[in-house]
Amino acid sequence: MRRDLSQVLIGLCCLAAGISQCTHAGGLYHPDAYAPLTSDYRAFKVGDAITVMIVESASAESDAESDTNRNLQITAGLQGSSTQHTAGASLSRQNTNNGTTTRNGSLQAEITARVQSIAANGDLAIHGTQSITVNGETQRIELSGVVRSIDVSAGNVVQSTRLSNASIEYSGKGFVDRSQSEGIISRVLDFFGL
Repeated sequence: MRRDLSQVLIGLCCLAAGISQCTHAGGLYHPDAYAPLTSDYRAFKVGDAITVMIVESASAESDAESDTNRNLQITAGLQGSSTQHTAGASLSRQNTNNGTTTRNGSLQAEITARVQSIAANGDLAIHGTQSITVNGETQRIELSGVVRSIDVSAGNVVQSTRLSNASIEYSGKGFVDRSQSEGIISRVLDFFGL
């Protein structure tokens, strides 16, 4: 009985030593990858993906109006004993200028970007591109900017309006793009003001 008890104690000591070695060698806790079970998953590492909801709307309007009215009138006369001579000049100028500029733009899209770098305060620099081709018409969206980590939602989504230094480029190539381009003759005539 005593011999069995000593074997059990030796076995427990070996097991404790083995567990101790495993814990020190690899460890169960990694501070770089630790996230509490109660926290939401958000992209905090370089290379992580963040979904950006692009909802941009811009509108600008500018009006200018000027009205200039100038009158200048000069009259001179020479009077003698028998004759009277009168000379006069009149100058009148009126300018009325009106100008209106209106510009509207709207873009709605969803794109996934990757974290490029992380600032010391936790802000994430992100960049992403998306290219879609339908019937030979290619639409491309490129996005970059800086987002605060607290603005990333629990679903790992951020609104484009929350990006600072945002750069959003939407371009297309294909038939529609070519049809919007001016022809060479029109460009030559525009150059000469015709």
